[in-house]
This record gives sequence, structure tokens and C-alpha cells, in this order.
Amino acid sequence: MSGEGAEMRRRNPHPAALAFTRSLDQHLSWPNNGSGSDTASTGRAAPRVSSTIQKLTHTLGWRSCHSHDEWYPVTVGSETIRVRQVQQNYAGDDSLGTGATVWPAAVVLIKYLEKCPQILRHKTVADLGSGTGVTSIAAAHLGASLVVCTDGCDPVVDLAKSNVAHAKELANSGDEKSMKDCEIRVRNYQWNDGTMNAESSSKNNGVFDVILVADCVLPKLYPIEPLVCAIDELSGPSTETYLSYEHRYFPEYDPRDKFRELAEQRGFDVSIIPLSEQDPIYSVDDIEIW
Repeated sequence: MSGEGAEMRRRNPHPAALAFTRSLDQHLSWPNNGSGSDTASTGRAAPRVSSTIQKLTHTLGWRSCHSHDEWYPVTVGSETIRVRQVQQNYAGDDSLGTGATVWPAAVVLIKYLEKCPQILRHKTVADLGSGTGVTSIAAAHLGASLVVCTDGCDPVVDLAKSNVAHAKELANSGDEKSMKDCEIRVRNYQWNDGTMNAESSSKNNGVFDVILVADCVLPKLYPIEPLVCAIDELSGPSTETYLSYEHRYFPEYDPRDKFRELAEQRGFDVSIIPLSEQDPIYSVDDIEIW
């Protein structure tokens, strides 16, 4: 994502908050946690934690613990991908907008796609508002044949290019075959500007098999209609779009209702992926997948 985003900038977490999340990680990684004692290996009984508390504490951990790291790690299958983030207070200006960090809704979408790898396997993918490029890189790891990683802000596109190049370099030096087999292109795309159709393979007649959108329904910063128009522009009869949305208050209307209204006007069916079908840890009530 890109654009004006002063209201959404992350503040540096309080040291006590960082200590809390790290303590939770250590607590929840205790051997046999919640299933009895571990006296044989540690001489102490392991603490018992209810599944609800365990989910809440894991959620607190993954949403916060890497938000201010220079390199944000996301595990996809057996691989851990890392993308570079640039915090606004380090950048010194607003040129990177909101697109230079990894937002929780992107992680929720990635972990859902990891759980359902058939969605992307051997597919052509358009990633809209890609920001750091983390969703595009994850799609390549999950078996896509082509990923076109796009953003509307040139400095953010440059950041994504750097992250994709870093990911390819690591893949070429290891055994990660899926990343090697996927072509990733990174480019500027202004939603619905008519320039993306040539990026798809010729057999797809200028459309994509899958469209990914992570945390781009933000009417305070970006109008919703151009995004819906872009999805329509890049869609064919069998195209599926997966969009993650983090709910944020907007005084004029509910962004979820507005997106659904505009999408249905263009003939799209919009449905919510139930939490029960998402990753058991990387799923939360305030982030939806459509």
C-alpha cells in the first residue's frame, strides 16, 4: 500500500510491551505445554494454559513482536522468508506512505494461503498494493507460476524489488524449488490504469487466475472504487480474488459494506472465509478474508 498514512504509522513499542511478548513466546514454547508435566527434562511441572489463553497470547506475539524489526520474518511451509521494512520515523519523510511495513492482515492472508496451497499452485497471480512484496514472495513459495507484484508508489515498488531480489538470491543458493520455478515481476500499477493486462500470460487472455489484496480497503487513505475496478479489469470468468481486511473505524460508512456494494455491482460474489477454515493461530476477529 502507499499514500498518505500519518494516522497509521506505528509507534515504537514500550520496552515493557516488548518484554511481555517475548515472555509469552518463551512461556508458550515450554515443552509439553498444556499437556502435563515435563519433570523428566526440566525437573519442574510445565504450566497449563487453556486453548483460549494460548490463542490470545500467540496472537499478541505475532502481531507485535516483529513490527519494528528491520527484517520481518514469515514462515511459509518449511521456509522462513524475510522482507525488509522501513519505519516512517527512520525514512525521514512520507514518501513510503503505509506500504513499507508488514501489516497483520498480510500475515493472516499468507497463513491462510499456506493452509490451502492448491489456491496458488501453478497459477498466475496479481498482487495489488503489495507494499514490501511479502505476499508476492509467499505466493511464489506456495507454487504460483507467475506473480506480478504491484504498488502505486515508486519508492515502495523499489523496496519490493529489493525484497524480491533478496528472496530469489536465497532461493538460488538453496533447495527451494518452487521459488526458483516462479517468475516474479515487480512494477508500478495505478489501479485500473489499463497497463496490467499485458503482464498476464497469453493463454489467460490478459487476466489472472488469482488476485491477492492484503489490507488495501482503507477509505480514509484510498478510495475503494478504483480497487474494485482494478479487480474487475484483471479478472476473467474463473478468476478468484482473496482479500484480507482489518477493520478500522471510518465515520462515513462501513468499508466492508461499501466494498461489497461496489463488487456486487460488477457481478462479483463476495463471501467471508470462516475463522474455522483459517490458520488456528494466525486468525483474529478484527481481520477478515473475503
